[in-house]
Amino acid sequence: MAASYKFKLVLFGNAAVGKTSLVERYINNRFEGQYLSTLGYNVYERQIDISESGDYSVTFVIFDIGGQEQFKELRKKYAAGAQAALLVYSITDRDSFENIPNWHSDLKSFTNDAHFIIVGNKVDLEDSRQITKEEGEQLAQMLQADGFFETSAKADIMINEAFYNFAKIILSKTSV
Repeated sequence: MAASYKFKLVLFGNAAVGKTSLVERYINNRFEGQYLSTLGYNVYERQIDISESGDYSVTFVIFDIGGQEQFKELRKKYAAGAQAALLVYSITDRDSFENIPNWHSDLKSFTNDAHFIIVGNKVDLEDSRQITKEEGEQLAQMLQADGFFETSAKADIMINEAFYNFAKIILSKTSV
């Protein structure tokens, strides 16, 4: 009989870094060219099999919470009890990258024991890159993240792999 795990996952990052695009690509395998800023929050859910033999499945219940300052109290409410988080920045926006330590502090103040990875999004915009992959990896190491991935929701680069590998990381650190 397969073991099934459910993890509450929150997305943190500046507005317009592509959090909703990441989730839409992961959940519905689609990309919309224009998204309005998330006002409040959206909740998504997806189950994935982790092993080839189907021994484990993981369901992520994903809370996509607006990145604007006015949603800080909402983030606090919905991040409570989260076991996992994606801290997302855009590789084309230095400010969003430099804000990751602040998002990390928020995460730690809302839920101290959540596993988290750092995601540099929008790698399809390589010509506009402001943050090197090495800088992202260094930040992940400095913050003791459980992983680092560069993705593109638009070009469907490393989206499924990031979630799948994150699920495996969480399972490896959970007594299964």
